[in-house]
Amino acid sequence: MRRALITATATVLLATACTSGSSSDAEPPGTSGATTTTSEIVELAAGDLRFISSLRTFDECEALLDHIHTEAAERVGPWGLQTDGWFGPVFFEEGDVIATEETEAPASAEADVGANDFDRTTAASGDSESGGGPVAGEDFSGTNVQELGVDEADLVKTDGERILVLAGNQLIVVDPTTGTETDRLTVAEGWNPEMFLAGDEILLMTRGEITVDPETSTSDAEASFAEDAIEPWYGGSATVIQRISLGGTPAVLETLRVEGDYLSARSVGGTALIVMRHDPQWQLPFVFPQSEAGEDRAAEANREIVRETDLDDWLPNYTVEVDGRVVDEGRLTGCGQVHAPTEFSGFGTSPVLTVPIAGDLDPGTASTVLAPGEIVYASTSSVVVATTNWLDVDEVDDEAAWEEAWANRRTNVHRFDTSGAAPTYASSGSVEGVIRDQFSLSEFDGHLRVVTTTGEPWNETSSSQVRVLRETEAELVEVGSVGDIGNGEDVQSVRFVGDIAYVVTFRQIAPFYTIDQSVPEEPRILGELKIPGFSSYLHPIGEGRVLGVGSDADEETGIVTGAKVSLFDVTDLGDPQEVAVWSAPDGWNDVGWEHRSFLWWEPEQIAVIPVQLWAENWSGAVVLQVQGSELVEIGRIDHVDEAGAPPGTTECDVLEPSDLGLDDRDPAEFTSELEFLLTDGYGLTLLCGADDAPAAVDHECYVAPYFAEEAARLGFDVPQGEQLVTCWPSQQLPTIVRSLVVGDDLWTLSGPWGDLSQGGRLQSNAINGLERGAVVDLS
Repeated sequence: MRRALITATATVLLATACTSGSSSDAEPPGTSGATTTTSEIVELAAGDLRFISSLRTFDECEALLDHIHTEAAERVGPWGLQTDGWFGPVFFEEGDVIATEETEAPASAEADVGANDFDRTTAASGDSESGGGPVAGEDFSGTNVQELGVDEADLVKTDGERILVLAGNQLIVVDPTTGTETDRLTVAEGWNPEMFLAGDEILLMTRGEITVDPETSTSDAEASFAEDAIEPWYGGSATVIQRISLGGTPAVLETLRVEGDYLSARSVGGTALIVMRHDPQWQLPFVFPQSEAGEDRAAEANREIVRETDLDDWLPNYTVEVDGRVVDEGRLTGCGQVHAPTEFSGFGTSPVLTVPIAGDLDPGTASTVLAPGEIVYASTSSVVVATTNWLDVDEVDDEAAWEEAWANRRTNVHRFDTSGAAPTYASSGSVEGVIRDQFSLSEFDGHLRVVTTTGEPWNETSSSQVRVLRETEAELVEVGSVGDIGNGEDVQSVRFVGDIAYVVTFRQIAPFYTIDQSVPEEPRILGELKIPGFSSYLHPIGEGRVLGVGSDADEETGIVTGAKVSLFDVTDLGDPQEVAVWSAPDGWNDVGWEHRSFLWWEPEQIAVIPVQLWAENWSGAVVLQVQGSELVEIGRIDHVDEAGAPPGTTECDVLEPSDLGLDDRDPAEFTSELEFLLTDGYGLTLLCGADDAPAAVDHECYVAPYFAEEAARLGFDVPQGEQLVTCWPSQQLPTIVRSLVVGDDLWTLSGPWGDLSQGGRLQSNAINGLERGAVVDLS
C-alpha cells in the first residue's frame, strides 16, 4: 500500500532503498538487524524514574518494519489506532524557548552563567552578522529566546537595516528608515509561518496540508469490507521549508516538503535544527463500524490493513522542488537513523533535521525517534524532544483506573547531539509526571534539569519536583531531585538561570520558589514567597531582579481578576521579595503561552507587554520601565486609528435601562437576556428601522427578534417598522503580537485579534514619548 503524494499535483513518491544488507533467516522475526544497548527498563528507588536504557536502532529495514507491524497489530481495533490506545504528551502547548542572542556564542557559554549573572541571557537573537553594521542589543532587538546562542524562528525578524514580516503567505520587507514597504514575495501557504534570517537569505518553515487520495491508498482488506462500515477520513499535514534569497529581487530558491507537522526550530551559528511530528495512523485507510455488530469485522479488516503496510506508510517522505519541479524525493530518514524506545510510546515519529540557513536544503541529515514529540528544548549542543508513554484503553476501562493512569503519567525525554554536522541520537530517560512547556527543561554543565508535576492537576495530590539527570552510556539517569514544590498546585512558570531555578506554582495564591542546583546530586529550595496571582512567564533582567508576567487573582478564591506584572528582587535567594507590581483589572496577556510576544529592551530598561482590557474593549501594548525598585508605566500603544467616531456611535436609537423601567430593579430579579444586556454596560441594544443596516462603530450587531417579546413583557412595545438589535464590542480588535526596536523606534506588529493570515499592521512608535510614526499596511 502506498500513500499519495504530499501535494495533489506531485507524482507518486518512490521508496528509498535500504542501504543495509538483508536479514538473516536464522534470526527470529522482529529482531533482524535491530540493536539496543540494554533490553530492560530499570526501576530506581521510589519509582520516581524509569529510564529507557537506550532506543532500539535498526540496521536493516526489515527489522524496523517487523517492529512496527508487531506493535500495531497488538493495538489496532475497530476504530483503527486512534482509540485502542491513547498517547501523546499531556502538555499545555507547543511553544519553545527564550533569551536573545544575535551572534553565535561558544558552546561552553552556558556553563559560565552564574546564579545571578542575568545580562548574558538577555541579548538580541538572530543569525545575521553585524559586519560593521547595526549591532544586536544596541541598535536593534531580536527574538525573545530561552538560551544564549540559540535563536528561535519567528514571524518577524530584523537585522537593523530591514524588517521582515510573514503575513499570510506573503513575505514583506520594510525599510525602517523610511517606514515603507520595499519588497513583497508570495511564499508557501500554511499555518503559523516562521523564519530565520542570515545575511541575505531566509529559511522559512510553515505547516502545510496534504491530501491522501483513497483511490491510491486502499488495501484488499478495505475493499472487501463493506457492511456496517463508514468512509474513513483521509488527509494530513506537511512541513514546508523554503530557502529564500533577499539579494536583489526576493525569490524562492528551493522548497522542501516533508510529511508531518512542523513543531519548532532553533538555529545555532547559522544552522537550523527543525523538529517535526509525523502521525501516520491518521492517514491509514482504516474502516470504522456503524454499530457494535460490525466491530469484530472492522477490527479484523484493520489488522489486515496494518499487515499490508510498508515503511512508506509509517515514515515521512519528502520532495525537493526548484522552480516548481520536483528534483529529489524519497524517505526522509534511513532505517539506521530511526530509533524506537524500548517502552512503546506511540506510532508517531519525531524527525530532527539539520539545515543551513544559507545553503542547500539537504534532507539526508534527519534522525528520527518513534515517539510523537510535542515539547522541544534546545541548547547550543543538544535538542531534547519530550514525549509520553502509551496508555492502553484496555487498562483504563473505568473512571478509577483512568484517574490513576492520569495521575501516574510519565514524560520521556530523548536527547539528540547537535554538535556535529547532523543530529545523532544520544540518550533517553523517563521521569514521573508531566512538564508544562519548554521552560521546564534546561541543560547546564553536563546535566539536564526537568521540572515535573505528579498527581492529578489542581488536586491536593499534585506536587512538583526539580529532577537533575546526567547522561551515562546512552541513559539519562537521575542523580538528584528536590520535591514538595507547590503541593496541591500546578506549575505556572519556570526559568533556569545558571545553577538557580525559579518556579511559580498556583492554585489560590502563587508561591515563587528559588532553587539551588549548584550541587546536582543535592538540589535544594532556598526561598519561597507567597503572593496573590501568579507569573506565567519569568524574565531575568540583571542585578538580582526578575520580571514576572501573568495574572492577578483574588487572594481568597484564587479567581483571576486581571493582568499583572511583578518585579522580584532575588539578590537574597533565601528571601525573594516582590518589590513592585503593575496590574490591570479585567486585563489579560498571553505572554505565558507565547514568550516571543514579550520584549525586554536593556538600554532603556523597558518591557513591552501585549495586553487586552476587556472592560475597555481595548487591545494594545503596555510599556513599563524599571526604575530601581519601581515599575513605572510610561505609556500604551494601540493600532486603532485616532480619527473617526468613538466606539458605540450609531445612527439607531440606543435603548436605555430607563426605557424599560429597570433603573430601580434589583438584578437578582432579572429573568431575561435583554434585562442583563441593558444594565451590564458591556453591549448595546439598538432600535433601528427594519430597512436600515444596524451598525455601531467598533461593534458587531445582530438582529434579535426574540428581544421584542421580552421588551413587551417589560412594558415596551417595539414601534411598527422598527426592530431591536443587539451589539457587542468587536472581537476583531487589532491585537499586538510582537514588538521590536530598531534605532530610536519601537515597532509593533498586529493583526485582527492577533491573526496575520489576512494581513496586519506594522507601526513605529518613538521610544521616547511613544508618539506614533510610520504605519505599514500588511494586507
